[in-house]
Amino acid sequence: MTLNTSGPISLGGTGTNASINLELGLSATAQISLNDTNVRTLAGVASGAIVVPTDFYGKSNFTPSTTTFTASGTFTLPSGYATAVIECWGGGGGGGSYIVTTASTAGTASSVTGTGVSLTSNGGQAGDDADFLGDIASGGAGGTASGGSTNTTGGNGDNGVQVFTDGVSGDGGNTAAGVNAFVSGGVGGASVTASGSSVAGNSGGLPGAGGSGGAKWVAGKTNEGQGGGGGGGAGYSRVTAAVATSPAGTVLTITIGTGGAGTVAVGGVSNGGAGADGRIVIKTA
Repeated sequence: MTLNTSGPISLGGTGTNASINLELGLSATAQISLNDTNVRTLAGVASGAIVVPTDFYGKSNFTPSTTTFTASGTFTLPSGYATAVIECWGGGGGGGSYIVTTASTAGTASSVTGTGVSLTSNGGQAGDDADFLGDIASGGAGGTASGGSTNTTGGNGDNGVQVFTDGVSGDGGNTAAGVNAFVSGGVGGASVTASGSSVAGNSGGLPGAGGSGGAKWVAGKTNEGQGGGGGGGAGYSRVTAAVATSPAGTVLTITIGTGGAGTVAVGGVSNGGAGADGRIVIKTA
């Protein structure tokens, strides 16, 4: 909200764009004085006399901001905001491998909920493990998204394959680019090749990209190499909230999805890469 540029302005009351209390995010009847620090800050008068109403014409208590969430929590839409661009990425899927101790896991969903807002960006699926030398290990599917004016499915992870005697893992899936942060999106973990030795997969990049598969070398076999599938990239959702449908003071509940774990392979040297955690970005104006 911004105070009027002409006409009466009062310390309290319920007048639209005419109450200093309301502009400061206080109740209409809250105790207030012209010498309060927040009132002086709003007026732009650090000391001395304050002239009412002229020192308050066109003043706003709102400061635009961009906030990136790396952990779950809450966000309160501030007094004075007009719009809030909300972006949401889930967690990326983990990459697969061969000769498995613990299989890879999918990423989990990120979400933003509150009055007028309901975004969900699902995590990418895990890359498959190869069951035998020469098997094709499928990449994980990208996560879907819903609730936004923009909803983008994450990229699929690539398959892990055998190329001659080498094992070649699948790349992790990418995520969609954002508009206020992560403007290139998350880049999936790069493929690795086992040629004479086993190699661990690479982790996915923030936000929410999938990890690549690990690649295994099994000496003495006719076909000695095998690669795991890459994890899928997470979904991305974006919406612009407005004060008319999500009033100032609305509390948004933030849930950050986690990246999936890569496969733990026997011996540990050919583990799949981990998916990247999700992110949520809110830009108010």
